[in-house]
Amino acid sequence: MLTYDEIPHERRTICDYTSRLDERNGVLGIALGIWMARDDAKTEPDVRWAANIAMDAMDAMLAELHRLRSRLMTEIRASDDIRNARVDEMLADAKAARA
Repeated sequence: MLTYDEIPHERRTICDYTSRLDERNGVLGIALGIWMARDDAKTEPDVRWAANIAMDAMDAMLAELHRLRSRLMTEIRASDDIRNARVDEMLADAKAARA
Protein backbone atom coordinates (compact mmCIF):
# COMPACT_ATOMS: atom_id res chain seq x y z
CA MET A 1 0.00 0.00 0.00
CA LEU A 2 1.24 3.50 -0.82
CA THR A 3 2.05 6.12 1.76
CA TYR A 4 -0.11 9.25 1.60
CA ASP A 5 2.68 11.20 -0.12
CA GLU A 6 2.93 8.50 -2.80
CA ILE A 7 -0.79 8.60 -3.66
CA PRO A 8 -1.32 10.40 -6.99
CA HIS A 9 -3.12 13.71 -6.52
CA GLU A 10 -6.04 12.71 -8.78
CA ARG A 11 -6.73 9.72 -6.52
CA ARG A 12 -6.85 11.85 -3.40
CA THR A 13 -9.89 13.73 -4.63
CA ILE A 14 -12.12 10.73 -3.93
CA CYS A 15 -11.95 11.72 -0.25
CA ASP A 16 -13.53 15.08 -1.11
CA TYR A 17 -16.85 13.23 -1.19
CA THR A 18 -16.57 12.32 2.48
CA SER A 19 -15.90 15.90 3.55
CA ARG A 20 -18.99 17.04 1.65
CA LEU A 21 -20.97 14.27 3.34
CA ASP A 22 -19.63 15.41 6.72
CA GLU A 23 -20.80 18.96 6.06
CA ARG A 24 -24.26 17.81 5.05
CA ASN A 25 -24.42 15.44 8.00
CA GLY A 26 -23.79 18.36 10.35
CA VAL A 27 -26.64 20.32 8.79
CA LEU A 28 -28.85 17.23 8.96
CA GLY A 29 -28.08 16.70 12.65
CA ILE A 30 -28.97 20.26 13.58
CA ALA A 31 -32.14 20.25 11.47
CA LEU A 32 -33.28 16.93 12.93
CA GLY A 33 -32.56 18.22 16.43
CA ILE A 34 -34.85 21.18 15.80
CA TRP A 35 -37.49 18.89 14.32
CA MET A 36 -37.47 16.44 17.24
CA ALA A 37 -37.86 19.31 19.72
CA ARG A 38 -41.06 20.50 18.03
CA ASP A 39 -44.22 21.21 19.98
CA ASP A 40 -47.10 19.83 17.91
CA ALA A 41 -49.54 21.90 19.99
CA LYS A 42 -48.14 25.07 18.39
CA THR A 43 -47.59 26.38 14.92
CA GLU A 44 -43.83 26.57 14.50
CA PRO A 45 -42.86 27.56 10.97
CA ASP A 46 -39.16 27.49 11.85
CA VAL A 47 -39.49 23.86 12.88
CA ARG A 48 -41.23 22.98 9.62
CA TRP A 49 -38.49 24.86 7.77
CA ALA A 50 -35.90 22.74 9.62
CA ALA A 51 -37.68 19.60 8.40
CA ASN A 52 -37.33 20.85 4.84
CA ILE A 53 -33.63 21.52 5.42
CA ALA A 54 -33.23 17.97 6.77
CA MET A 55 -34.89 16.53 3.67
CA ASP A 56 -32.69 18.68 1.41
CA ALA A 57 -29.57 17.53 3.27
CA MET A 58 -30.60 13.88 2.90
CA ASP A 59 -31.28 14.33 -0.82
CA ALA A 60 -27.90 16.00 -1.27
CA MET A 61 -26.16 13.23 0.68
CA LEU A 62 -27.84 10.56 -1.43
CA ALA A 63 -26.77 12.33 -4.61
CA GLU A 64 -23.21 12.63 -3.27
CA LEU A 65 -23.20 8.93 -2.35
CA HIS A 66 -24.36 8.01 -5.85
CA ARG A 67 -21.58 10.11 -7.38
CA LEU A 68 -19.05 8.53 -5.03
CA ARG A 69 -20.31 5.03 -5.86
CA SER A 70 -20.06 5.73 -9.57
CA ARG A 71 -16.51 7.02 -9.26
CA LEU A 72 -15.47 4.12 -7.05
CA MET A 73 -16.94 1.58 -9.49
CA THR A 74 -15.05 3.24 -12.36
CA GLU A 75 -11.80 3.10 -10.38
CA ILE A 76 -12.42 -0.52 -9.34
CA ARG A 77 -12.99 -1.56 -12.95
CA ALA A 78 -9.83 0.22 -14.11
CA SER A 79 -7.82 -1.37 -11.30
CA ASP A 80 -9.24 -4.80 -12.13
CA ASP A 81 -8.35 -4.33 -15.80
CA ILE A 82 -4.75 -3.54 -14.86
CA ARG A 83 -4.57 -6.55 -12.55
CA ASN A 84 -6.14 -8.85 -15.13
CA ALA A 85 -3.62 -7.72 -17.75
CA ARG A 86 -0.78 -8.56 -15.32
CA VAL A 87 -2.29 -11.99 -14.63
CA ASP A 88 -2.70 -12.67 -18.36
CA GLU A 89 0.93 -11.72 -18.91
CA MET A 90 2.08 -13.98 -16.07
CA LEU A 91 0.03 -16.89 -17.43
CA ALA A 92 1.42 -16.36 -20.93
CA ASP A 93 4.97 -16.29 -19.53
CA ALA A 94 4.33 -19.48 -17.54
CA LYS A 95 2.85 -21.20 -20.60
CA ALA A 96 5.83 -20.12 -22.73
CA ALA A 97 8.25 -21.41 -20.08
CA ARG A 98 6.55 -24.83 -20.12
CA ALA A 99 6.69 -25.06 -23.91
